[in-house]
Amino acid sequence: MHKEYEENFLTILGYSYRLEDIKQRLFFTFSEAVYAIDLDKLMRNEDSMKLNSIVYILVLDELIKEYLTNETNQEQKQKALEVYKKIEQRKAAENKKYHIYQY
Repeated sequence: MHKEYEENFLTILGYSYRLEDIKQRLFFTFSEAVYAIDLDKLMRNEDSMKLNSIVYILVLDELIKEYLTNETNQEQKQKALEVYKKIEQRKAAENKKYHIYQY
């Protein structure tokens, strides 16, 4: 996979793993893809639209493979969950910092 897309791919894949059921992961990831790409179109953000189109296709391809085979690439899943966890920790730290400044 191209390095440019890897982190975004792992982030979205990790985000999808918050849902246990593969059917739910497919449905919500597809919905998120449509929303993200539609928003990029409305904002006329061609670079983001290209990035989101490619990354969501890659993620949906993985989820469809998992759905059809009932097999999960455990190494990839672990990487995705680690990337997602780091992002959530960073968000929590930023929110904590924001609340400290508020008082």
